[in-house]
Amino acid sequence: MKELTRTALYCAMFIAVGAVAGLLGPSLIYLADLIDASVAEISIVFTARAIGNILGALLAGRMFDRWQGHHYLIVMLLCMITGLLLVPFSTGLSMLVVLFFLLGATEVSANAGGNMMMLWLHKEKVGSYVTILHLCHSAGSMLAPLILVFAQWTGHGYGAGYWMVALYALLLPLLLWRQPSPTFEVRASEVVPATKQKATFLAFLTVIFLYVGFEITIAGWISTYAVLSGEDQNTAAILVTWFFVSLSLGRLFSVFLLRWITPRQGIYGLLVVSFSGSLMMIFSDASLVVIALWLGLGCSAFFPMLFSYANSIMALNGKRTGYVFVCCGLGALVAPSLTGPIIEAFSAAAFPYLLLVLALLMAFSWQRLAGMTRGS
Repeated sequence: MKELTRTALYCAMFIAVGAVAGLLGPSLIYLADLIDASVAEISIVFTARAIGNILGALLAGRMFDRWQGHHYLIVMLLCMITGLLLVPFSTGLSMLVVLFFLLGATEVSANAGGNMMMLWLHKEKVGSYVTILHLCHSAGSMLAPLILVFAQWTGHGYGAGYWMVALYALLLPLLLWRQPSPTFEVRASEVVPATKQKATFLAFLTVIFLYVGFEITIAGWISTYAVLSGEDQNTAAILVTWFFVSLSLGRLFSVFLLRWITPRQGIYGLLVVSFSGSLMMIFSDASLVVIALWLGLGCSAFFPMLFSYANSIMALNGKRTGYVFVCCGLGALVAPSLTGPIIEAFSAAAFPYLLLVLALLMAFSWQRLAGMTRGS
């Protein structure tokens, strides 16, 4: 019963974490108007959040090995709630930068902690549970724009949307306090020999880095690509929604699929979908809606399956999990940041080729990891 209660609690927390991650993009114009800044000036909050993600992951990786997991999650959630409450009171760009740095750090800490707690709670049976966890995250990200629209409809503006998410998140520290933290257990023997663990872990981090770059590049740039290709702006904006709808449905489907296939087999299948989706953009006349849905399916369960696979071959303690989320932050920074200059230099037609290159690099890096752990 305790396992079920804690599993549900981590899922509820991931809805909040996903909502926090999904608030910034749809509310960007609101934030610019709030502090009387241009869109170019306000975009610095994306960098502040990404840096918060990276530094927050480094800190969380060490703290989860030193503190009770739930205690550190409670501290991070309280900081997250404070940041959400203060955003609508921002008086200048510097204040927003500090607040989104804080939200980035706390968001990634809760993300890393939820993954770790689920791994430590369910151990080798964790596969489907991690997938459900990430399904809740994507559900939160999908809900965020709707929360903002509802807040606007009530007449209180987007700021009330931030307060609504904070109000929901306020329940989580109280519930976490009442539950014991799962603990990391050292395995009697490791699948990967000690002499190969460092190289194997680095190979795993490479796959994570490339995958996050691939997903965030699609989510961040497919609408711009569509507009530059002649699509209507509103139609282009909805492509991101279709991408996340497909991503969420793919994660839901994979919860059941993992009963019959291994994470390794699932990853190969998702790579084929991602690669074929990139080729579809280049060589077919398929609608961008269809392509967004297909690419969302390819990205859907890749991270939870890869995370579960890594846990099956090596112990993921707090420090290692922290490094995983540092690579997530770097992946979210590097490839999407390079996309703009590439499009500017070679036109929008370069975007599908960039996705194809990322998909190929993902496939090669995964094949390297799979080869290093063959028989595992």
